Amino acid sequence: MNLAPISLQTIIGLIGISLLLSAILLRILLRLKLKKQSPYLFSVLFFAITFISFSGDSINIYVRGLLNDISITTLILLTYFFIQPTTNTKQTHPIFLIITIIGLMFYPLALGIGPIDPYSWGFLNKDHGLTTPIIFLFILMSLMLFAWIKNYNLLLLSLVLSVIVYQLELLESRNIWDYLFDPLIFTYALITTFVGIFYTPNK
Repeated sequence: MNLAPISLQTIIGLIGISLLLSAILLRILLRLKLKKQSPYLFSVLFFAITFISFSGDSINIYVRGLLNDISITTLILLTYFFIQPTTNTKQTHPIFLIITIIGLMFYPLALGIGPIDPYSWGFLNKDHGLTTPIIFLFILMSLMLFAWIKNYNLLLLSLVLSVIVYQLELLESRNIWDYLFDPLIFTYALITTFVGIFYTPNK
C-alpha cells in the first residue's frame, strides 16, 4: 500500500498538538505530586501515543482538526514548560502581558467589531503595498529590541523564531498573526495576567 507523503507543515502542526496535549497531562500529573520523574515519563509516552492511528485517525490529527495549528510562540512556551515546569515568571510574564494587550485589541476587531480588520494585515504581501510590512517590521523590531534590553530571552526567541518560520512557510497559514499567537495562548495569557493582577497569595 502506498502512503501519501506528509508535508513538513503537517508534521510541525501535529507535533505542536501532541506537545499541547502532553503539556496538559504533565500539568495534571505534577498537581498530583507523583514520584520523581513519573509525570515526565507518562507525558512522553502519551506524546508518542498521540501519533498512533485509531480507526483511521490519530489523536493529534483529530484534535488538530478541532483546534487548527498552534502558533510558534505557543510551541516555544510549551517546550519551555517541559524544560522548566516551575514557571520562571521573569521570562514568561512579558510574553503573557504583551499577548493579553494585543489580543484584547486584535480579536474584537478581527471578529468584525470595528471599522478595520487587523487580521487581513497579516497577509503581508497582499493588497496593502509597502505600508503594512513596514509597520509590522517596526513593531516587531521594537519588541525585539525591548526584549533584548530587558533580557527577556524567551520573548526574544519567540519573536525571532516566529518571523523566521513565517519566512520559511513552515506552517500552513500565510498570515503572520498565526505564527505570533493563537486563541489558546491568548486565553491562557489573559487568565494568567488577570490572576496575577487580582490574586495575591497568602504569605
